Amino acid sequence: MDTHFLDDIDDFANDKDIQESRRRRAAFLKMIDDSVKIVTDAFHAKKSSHKNLKSFLLHKSIHIPFIIDSYEGRWNNRDIYFCIFQYETAVHAGRVNNSGSDNYFAGVIELNTSYPHSIAQPETIALKIENLVTKADVDFSHAKKFSWKFHVITKDKPALELVFHNKDLNAIAQYPAAEFELLERQCYFRVNRKPVSIEGAEEFVGLVKTLASLF
Repeated sequence: MDTHFLDDIDDFANDKDIQESRRRRAAFLKMIDDSVKIVTDAFHAKKSSHKNLKSFLLHKSIHIPFIIDSYEGRWNNRDIYFCIFQYETAVHAGRVNNSGSDNYFAGVIELNTSYPHSIAQPETIALKIENLVTKADVDFSHAKKFSWKFHVITKDKPALELVFHNKDLNAIAQYPAAEFELLERQCYFRVNRKPVSIEGAEEFVGLVKTLASLF
């Protein structure tokens, strides 16, 4: 007896909850694909092998990131690598624990100039308070908007000030949630800590072009 036709039978065809869950899953996967396409089209990127990002402190600060897909492309004579990584998220509220996972964009730009190891993150009250003690935040008089929005630390302040003195750092201020790390001839970056989205992909492209133009 030929039973292959049974493979086409959906046991949950009349289960509204399961069908709705499937529709949401399909819509989510399409959104991920559309978001990735925005970035790959912008840089003529193709799938590539994964890079080891553990040398970047910003990446190491993520709790057990798992790289799902990696891509490589070019823009402004710079090699652009970006990936989608996944990590677990958890919210604790009293006795209730909610956990899950989200997908995020991160990338690395290959640079022509070597920079001292430096990290820029959005300025927060916590970082302002910390800076009262450490005095580590580097401000740039020619880029006040950037300095107002970002907390910058570096292993070599004079060297960083020298290579930054003629750069329009204020251009980065249009991405106030961005984070980037300069390590010799590489720049690791994230446009924000929000899950992948169409809007986020467009902002990601904009940040890549801004950083690749500046550095």
